[in-house]
Amino acid sequence: MTTTDLPQGVGQKGRFYLTKNIWVPQEPLEKLNLRLSDWILRNMPKLPLAGEEALKSFPFLAELKKSHAKIKADLDYLLSHHEEIPTLHEVHPRDLYVPGRAWRTFILKIYGHEITANTAAVPDTMAAINRIPGVHTALFSILAGRAEIEPHRGSAAGVVRFHYPLIVPSQPEKCWIEIGGHHFFWEEGLPLVFDDTREHWVKNQTDETRVVLIIDFNAPMPFPVNLYTGLRYNLIRRSAEVKAVIERASIGVPPRTAAPGNLPKAA
Repeated sequence: MTTTDLPQGVGQKGRFYLTKNIWVPQEPLEKLNLRLSDWILRNMPKLPLAGEEALKSFPFLAELKKSHAKIKADLDYLLSHHEEIPTLHEVHPRDLYVPGRAWRTFILKIYGHEITANTAAVPDTMAAINRIPGVHTALFSILAGRAEIEPHRGSAAGVVRFHYPLIVPSQPEKCWIEIGGHHFFWEEGLPLVFDDTREHWVKNQTDETRVVLIIDFNAPMPFPVNLYTGLRYNLIRRSAEVKAVIERASIGVPPRTAAPGNLPKAA
């Protein structure tokens, strides 16, 4: 499917397209989901968590720390193609939280769909991600100096978001995120885990770039909450909205050769 096959409204405010021709009103759907998310939060781990506390609660995320040097090498290669990396609102126009091109996103996986045109550029990163169970979305988030991401709430109830910092300004306390009243600044290699439906915003008060690897995975939910979160996930996964994001996010950075330890084994 090409972008010309998609309705002009996909990704725009007001409508959420399930298919090319079937849509539901966006605002009441998001309001309902956010109300439900407050209830769902009662069944989630206590968040946000940072540093060693985050790794203690989610030990499988240590796979990224084990591959830190290899992921940094992938990122260095990716940033050599910096101008080709799209902004978030170029990929999904509804998400205009930063004007201009100050916030770029390189999407590797979204709602379970791997974007192979992109993942070939960062093979060691994907090898580490694939060792983490339940990942449905993964991307590099690249924020320029002096940029600010306005306060917003994600609408994916029941999803845990993981930030793995890779490039942090030399004055990290001047590049921070606030999540539901909790204030954090990133430190390279020290993870941050939070619930994306809590209002959060970001400010980079330096002239340097900040890069984090973002990973989303579904939190384990009891019955019957898991029925709702599972249904929502599968509807979005198959929607025209996600198909449009995949098409727009696929930029085809030339493949990079994986480090020897991560090369696939011969069959």
